[in-house]
Amino acid sequence: MITKQLILTKLQKSLIENPNINAMWLEGSDGTGSADNYSDLDIVMDVVDGFEADSFHLIEKTLQEIGPLDLNSEESYQPLLKYKVYHLQGTPEFLFLDVTIQSESRRFKFTIENDSEVPYVLFDKKGIIQYQSLDKNSLHQQLIKRLISLENTMKQKARAEKYIARGKFMEAFGYYQKFVLEPLVELLRINYKPINHDYYIVSISKHLPKDVCVELEGLFKNSSLDELKENICKAYEWFYRELPKVREKLNRSVRMKGC
Repeated sequence: MITKQLILTKLQKSLIENPNINAMWLEGSDGTGSADNYSDLDIVMDVVDGFEADSFHLIEKTLQEIGPLDLNSEESYQPLLKYKVYHLQGTPEFLFLDVTIQSESRRFKFTIENDSEVPYVLFDKKGIIQYQSLDKNSLHQQLIKRLISLENTMKQKARAEKYIARGKFMEAFGYYQKFVLEPLVELLRINYKPINHDYYIVSISKHLPKDVCVELEGLFKNSSLDELKENICKAYEWFYRELPKVREKLNRSVRMKGC
């Protein structure tokens, strides 16, 4: 039987001796200690610049020694980060292998206060995995600017409303998500979990209070144009109830830091 532990053991044994691979660790639920039977594997490796493609080839060779791959998909990602998703045939359908290759020159540091991004270290030969404290003042100033962008997005809710008027549910629903739900969700995150403000729905049930999640979940339930119209009004009103409170909280924090 192919298990998560078997996959990790094989990969670690295959990769640890390669001089171009500096470190390997797990993130996601394995890092935070919240993994269950439905969890995937979030594997991250730090490699010497220029060895990124070869690293993927080594991973794929090792995985194919375990069993055939029925998914091998390269995704777009940030500079100095390459990302691919794999799935081994015969393993649980939930057991995706999300593999990120980080170039050494990225010199990324984990933020101590961010309990959603925690590395579970498999090996680290060069002290790659490092930590830094959160610069709260810098984050708050960034979020103050972000509030302007979120409000400007919410002000475009008419992009959804015009499709309600036209009787076109799919278009209305799509624009509702982009111009109403997304800014509201991020505003709530800034209020309750600012360090993870850009996570959208990832771990949202853990990051927001239960009563807030219950109210927010209702806004995701839309089966008719009438419900959509009503939820746009609810979301808009909620956004503008929260916005001044969140803005004042952030401004107060920045002022206190400046004293």
